[in-house]
Amino acid sequence: MDVVHTLFEKRALETPDSTALVSGAVSLSYRELDARANGLARSLLRRGVGPETPVPLRLDRSPELLVALLAVCKAGGTAVLLDPGWPEDRLAPVLDGCPVVIDGPLDAAPSAEGPGVPAHPDQLAYAVHTSGSTGRPKLVGVTHRAVAHRVATHTEAYRITPADRSSWLAPPASSVSVVELWPYLCSGASVHVADAATAGSPSELRDWMVASGITRAYVNMPLAEPLYGLPWPAETSLRLMTVGSDAVRVWPAPDLPFEVAVEYGSAEANGVTSCLVPLEDRCTSVTADEAARRTRPPIGRAWPEVGAGVLTSDLRPVAAGEVGELFVSGPELARGYLGEAARTAERFLPDPAGGGGRVYRTGDLVRERPDGRLEHHGRVDAQVKIRGHRVEPAEVEAVLLRHPGVRECVVTGVPGPGGDLRLCAYVVRAVAPEGARFEIGELRAFASARLPEPMVPTAWTALERLPLNAAGKVDRRALPAPSWGESPRGRERSTDPVTAGVLELWERALGARGALGDHFIRSGGDSLSATRLVEEIGSRYGVRVRLREFLRAPTPETLIQTIRAEGIPR
Repeated sequence: MDVVHTLFEKRALETPDSTALVSGAVSLSYRELDARANGLARSLLRRGVGPETPVPLRLDRSPELLVALLAVCKAGGTAVLLDPGWPEDRLAPVLDGCPVVIDGPLDAAPSAEGPGVPAHPDQLAYAVHTSGSTGRPKLVGVTHRAVAHRVATHTEAYRITPADRSSWLAPPASSVSVVELWPYLCSGASVHVADAATAGSPSELRDWMVASGITRAYVNMPLAEPLYGLPWPAETSLRLMTVGSDAVRVWPAPDLPFEVAVEYGSAEANGVTSCLVPLEDRCTSVTADEAARRTRPPIGRAWPEVGAGVLTSDLRPVAAGEVGELFVSGPELARGYLGEAARTAERFLPDPAGGGGRVYRTGDLVRERPDGRLEHHGRVDAQVKIRGHRVEPAEVEAVLLRHPGVRECVVTGVPGPGGDLRLCAYVVRAVAPEGARFEIGELRAFASARLPEPMVPTAWTALERLPLNAAGKVDRRALPAPSWGESPRGRERSTDPVTAGVLELWERALGARGALGDHFIRSGGDSLSATRLVEEIGSRYGVRVRLREFLRAPTPETLIQTIRAEGIPR
């Protein structure tokens, strides 16, 4: 079996001058990308990287990150995908003890000669973090075999050709990059990088895709819904938008100039199901009939060679049409959670069908329809998905309980005003000296310094005690509804149409009352709802508000000042 970097090397020999990567003004051919990776791989070998040596990559989505990914594979190491924006508390345990950390400019000279290090298909290719129910993140180790299978199935199902131009939008620490990069780079196609500001704005991302001639894009659900809800020019090159999700809420319009299809997977089993399998009987925004469009889109059928069983908790098949837990088998499975044999044994079980194989217990509830496609029906546990990120509330609770002023806490996912799931924290203050007490803003800052942004609750409620059921456990159904706004006043009234309009859009974005000095994030907002707000401000007033600039001072006053700067009168 060819592993991913040898597949890429074959393409670099066949079409060395073809474009492999475009990022702003930077364009790398297959020859240039291969040479840069060869040079870095040789440098890694000299610095002690060997088979499965972990090499943390603390880089933003960029040409440097792609070169580093390819180089670590060539050197035989294991690329540990990190987000440079994560707090130091989360990064430090990963970086400690690693002989090499790639976190800056790459200084290795390009080389036409590869290092010649053999890679076995069962050797680790990369590792990625996922939230942990025990209060600690888990590091999932993925083999070359799983990546190679992903490349083969996607190349076939998507009918990828050298003429394709794919987008790269995934966060740098996400296993989704496997989908966005390797099927295209192993097929002679080109990958195009959207910068962070563009990737976070639906309208800017649409314009960038059209201008870049993107033919295929993979987009996580929180961004996909506002993106495919925009008007698109008929002349766009985009032919397929794949939405990575377990719960797409509504079908896109059938008259879009491209198809939208759903795909489901996780770090532990990257490719599980797709609505494109088989292509001749695909279920997409274009092919779904009226009856199908009245229901929520399914997550599709299993990829070739992937087993997807709907079972009871004791691993017995459920009756036809009943809801059960999804268990996955096949070459897409990860090796497990690195350094954690007990956690691995809990989720990766011996295949009940025998034969010495394994199954991964996904924790997702599904139902198989008569047509063989699977519908998602929630979780068997407390895990939630926040803006495309899997979050174990127990991990967030463990961090909050480290604050000396917190005696008890519960974290849960609650639908926000717009229907999207938001993380809510309920905290009971400790009976302690006055110095251990806290304000909610302090606790939010405490969490932000220790957790990635999607894991920081957006709503906070202080309670005298947590509600308990008859068994003495927390009764989550009895928790009060969260307050999404921080302003104790009603929405300020103004005869100034701009002020009134901004506060109206603010309230729509948060589902909460707003005052001129309110802070968007402290009022329950997040990066996605902030994106929607600045999009609506731009649409109504014809001004461009950059998300990054707004988040530096996220108040209605800031937005009003920006609008005024464009010469819009009172």
